[in-house]
Amino acid sequence: MCFAKMAFRFSAVVSLLMLLSIFQDSVGLTQHPDAEDVANAAEWERGLFHQHISTTALKKELLKIQKETKAQAQQLSTLRSELEKVKKSCSSGREKVAFSAALGLPAGLRGPVGSETTIVYKNVLTNVGNAYNPATGIFTAPFKGVYYIRFTGSVYDNKSSNMGVNLYKNGHHLMHLGENGFDGVAKHASSGVTMELVRGDQVYTRLPANYVLWDDSYFRTSFSGFFLFPM
Repeated sequence: MCFAKMAFRFSAVVSLLMLLSIFQDSVGLTQHPDAEDVANAAEWERGLFHQHISTTALKKELLKIQKETKAQAQQLSTLRSELEKVKKSCSSGREKVAFSAALGLPAGLRGPVGSETTIVYKNVLTNVGNAYNPATGIFTAPFKGVYYIRFTGSVYDNKSSNMGVNLYKNGHHLMHLGENGFDGVAKHASSGVTMELVRGDQVYTRLPANYVLWDDSYFRTSFSGFFLFPM
């Protein structure tokens, strides 16, 4: 636009010069422009031309920057959307799992029994996600990931049987926790393990045959676990 205006002004000046020349010829006052005037006019014209080229180049560069800015804005918008999805996923509660349960009251020994028996911890302290079933004593993984499982045992007022707990996963014996209980001294033991589980895996403890456990209102014999991270 600036170039067009300047070109128009230049043409108008040239036209005025021509009219002036015709008038001077008609009255006998013809005066030809000297070399300096011609050079100045040519220089001005070249300046206008270069300005037009510079303006065009700047417009192209501006369009390029605008396209790049638009692309970056789209990428930023995509990243923000992904971040919001992650935030919603983390805050939705679907990956929050934690439980603790104990034998508790009535106080006294459990066992011995003639065969291995699943331990049912009916005193539930925590059950976020409801993955632990207090009616069966079984924890069922709600989704794939790594979990931490901990179990404790206690014995007291016993001189006939050992104290022990077995940890199972899907029917497979994984760990044993035990102490000599024949001396009648109160004893406590605990163990824990990180486990990679998939949805539906079941983890539970069992009382070995001819072993005993003790508990009371202090929840000495317990079963706990919580989710660490997904896989």
